[in-house]
Amino acid sequence: MVAVHGAYTAANLLAGAFLSIFLWRASHDLTPIALYSGLSAFMIPAAFLANGLLWRGIGAGASIRIGLFGCGLSYLVILILGNDAPHWVVLLGLLRGVAEGFYWSGFHLVTYDTTSDRDRDRYFGAQATASLFLTAALPPAAGAIIVAGTRVGGTYRGYQLVFALAAVVLMAAMVLAGRLPSAARGRLSLHRVATLARRNPDWRWVTRARLADGFTGSLAGLVLTILMFLVLKNEQQVGNFNGLMGLLGVGISLGLAAFMKPKHRIACALVGGALLVLSTFLLPLYLTAWAIVGFGLLRAIGGPLHGNALAPVALQVIDRDPAPKLMRYDYIVHQELCLGIGRVVSIGCFLLLAAPMNQMLLARIVVVVAGAAPILIWAAFARIPGVASVAQADNRALPAVA
Repeated sequence: MVAVHGAYTAANLLAGAFLSIFLWRASHDLTPIALYSGLSAFMIPAAFLANGLLWRGIGAGASIRIGLFGCGLSYLVILILGNDAPHWVVLLGLLRGVAEGFYWSGFHLVTYDTTSDRDRDRYFGAQATASLFLTAALPPAAGAIIVAGTRVGGTYRGYQLVFALAAVVLMAAMVLAGRLPSAARGRLSLHRVATLARRNPDWRWVTRARLADGFTGSLAGLVLTILMFLVLKNEQQVGNFNGLMGLLGVGISLGLAAFMKPKHRIACALVGGALLVLSTFLLPLYLTAWAIVGFGLLRAIGGPLHGNALAPVALQVIDRDPAPKLMRYDYIVHQELCLGIGRVVSIGCFLLLAAPMNQMLLARIVVVVAGAAPILIWAAFARIPGVASVAQADNRALPAVA
């Protein structure tokens, strides 16, 4: 799963990270980018529901392969559309959302079924370390390809090359994903999904964390890419910046993978969340090179501390259900619905305000407001009582809830 997800991440770093810039170059308008992201955010939880209600016979491994194929197909469609891609953002957003939904529904199942609280910190640490190694190498390479392609064959030749390369990487990942377990899922119950907080009271804090994450994360990532491009001027510099951030984060993720203990998760996440909040007061308020340096340094340190530390907590809460193996997909769907609701509402608000307001001013306001999210997410997870011991965690059951 680490290898498969590494290939998925590699494709996103090659092409996905520059897709917003590609659409911006074609239209100089944030609206198509927001519309693409909003439709994708809507279709992701819809695909999770379809996997549980209509196609539950599809195993987790098959779901991941379908998702990888769909992501690769979306890049090929963009490759075919070329300069006309901004006019087809509705189709592209729907296709990408379905593909992402299939991929992540399988990813979460495999992750839960093949890990326990004993090894999740190492697992997520390994995932993050692999992603950061790739971040250090691939965005600078993709940026160089885009800029070189522009000089040789026009503005979009370089983008065509990175989109094609990303599609090839995803197709190769499909072959690798054939080794994943075909984890089956029981029939999804919408009633069970709606009443999980009554069955497992600690889940209400996960719900609040996922709503906050969805409301801020997707939109902030969308506008940050464009703000960085406006300051750094070209794709090569954006790629170099992302690569440097990845390089700085590798050591932290390796340390977390090797030494993180469950009892230290909340403390590490607090430090990371504070650094992330500080970073969002730099770039939006001061669109300068020095602000970007400070922003990148804070995020390179704070991102792994916050994200890696909190990644296992939701799975730890699922372990507390009286029947975690039976109910695991209900929990997975519920948290994805919360993320989707937050994303769709936030992007919808952005689209409503984008017409009457200056888009760049709105983008800066979005980043500052969204900057509080890491602390809100930390505060929700911090309210969840810790598991008394790893041995109890591995039992994956609490006394039955009335």
